[in-house]
Amino acid sequence: MTIGADDTLEEPTRITQQHQVHRLPVIGGHRLVGMLSQADTARHADEHRTGEMVSEISEP
Repeated sequence: MTIGADDTLEEPTRITQQHQVHRLPVIGGHRLVGMLSQADTARHADEHRTGEMVSEISEP
């Protein structure tokens, strides 16, 4: 699972919740340009959404 460098915040949030992963490689074109962590996403989401995201990712 990866996300694109131009994806909105909703895309990595959806992927991390659906697949219960904490980090996603970020692809720009055909190159790895970074890694996005759960903490990175949480810093840019509102407080309520951050709590939901952490809870959904952490559920077994």
